[in-house]
Amino acid sequence: MGVNPSLHTLFLTTSKETRMFKVFFLLFLLVPLIELYVLIEVGSEIGALPTILLTILTAIVGAALMRHQGVATLQKAQNSLAQGQVPATEMMEGMLIFLGGLFLLIPGLITDALGFLLLIPPIRHALANKIIAQRQAEYARYKGQVYEAEWTEQTEDGIRHVRVIQSGSPKAEPDVIEGEVLDDDSGSDKKPGAK
Repeated sequence: MGVNPSLHTLFLTTSKETRMFKVFFLLFLLVPLIELYVLIEVGSEIGALPTILLTILTAIVGAALMRHQGVATLQKAQNSLAQGQVPATEMMEGMLIFLGGLFLLIPGLITDALGFLLLIPPIRHALANKIIAQRQAEYARYKGQVYEAEWTEQTEDGIRHVRVIQSGSPKAEPDVIEGEVLDDDSGSDKKPGAK
């Protein structure tokens, strides 16, 4: 029996789309199975009712913590705005608080632990700063890229071919846009460059 080439390719390639698929595969298939296993093991140790109550208690405590942390982060964001600063860290922390709350609402002890970790301010702040730094590095890496586009338009004078090259610049200069217009007068025997 050989390996299915599509599955083999899927798990060995590293394109961005494939990595996202792997993440979603782990989230929606493996995490629930692991959660179920942990709940069964904990239930066999402390009993079914205490396990259910523990799961409900973590959701209630998590919702209260999420509300408290969310209000505090919102106040920090408003203070940053009042000082004329962009509240990037606060916005990222707000998303992490939401994600932590989502983890706490999912039944299971592992997701509850992840949710509580995201609600601890120093951990959340460090994670938010790391994510922002990664996004800034990615932006800086792609900022100097050259983009090229080409299309054909039908005009009253005939067909016009347009080619645009746009390059970003890592400096604070405006974008450079170069263009070349080639007119194609169908039916005429004109050579390119002739008037």
